[in-house]
Amino acid sequence: MKFNRFQSVLIAALLAGCAHEQQVAEHPAPYQRPLNSPGGKFSGLPPAVQNTIRAETGAAEIEDIVKDTSSGQLVYKVYFVNRKLYPTLYVAPDGSVLNPNLTVAVGAAQDTIGVLSGGAVSGLKASDLPPNVMKVVQERAPHTEIASIYKEIWGDREVYLVSFKDRIHNPDLYIAADGTILKERH
Repeated sequence: MKFNRFQSVLIAALLAGCAHEQQVAEHPAPYQRPLNSPGGKFSGLPPAVQNTIRAETGAAEIEDIVKDTSSGQLVYKVYFVNRKLYPTLYVAPDGSVLNPNLTVAVGAAQDTIGVLSGGAVSGLKASDLPPNVMKVVQERAPHTEIASIYKEIWGDREVYLVSFKDRIHNPDLYIAADGTILKERH
């Protein structure tokens, strides 16, 4: 008798487990791919492209951003919620505004980059900073004007020296390309 009860409990447990798996299989999740928000896509754009979008449209609500290479060149197509007021914006990776036929409508701001002794690069703008470095600058000194930006190579690392006009309240920052603060200099 004990053997029969054990068999009955074992069979019931197996059937319950199978029934549970069938329920999962009958109701697949409605989402099959990761969801991307326009804000998430915007934050992944190169700084020059972000600056162009802000300069051209201000705070217009973005519906979607598409990275397109079908023409043989990389073009960011920015679609806005209010398409009557803001038609599709075409932006090159350097921040140039493009016409729909992908000719340059407004060229990107010209950089005045110079090389200092020791291989340091001067004359960089905030738009030249990698996103991780710019994030640190915005967190540390959100309302302070940048005085200068230099890029140096320390071994195999790119390091950005960011100096602010208000050095009393915002010391110079040495930031690695990955966003790591290496040191602050007062």
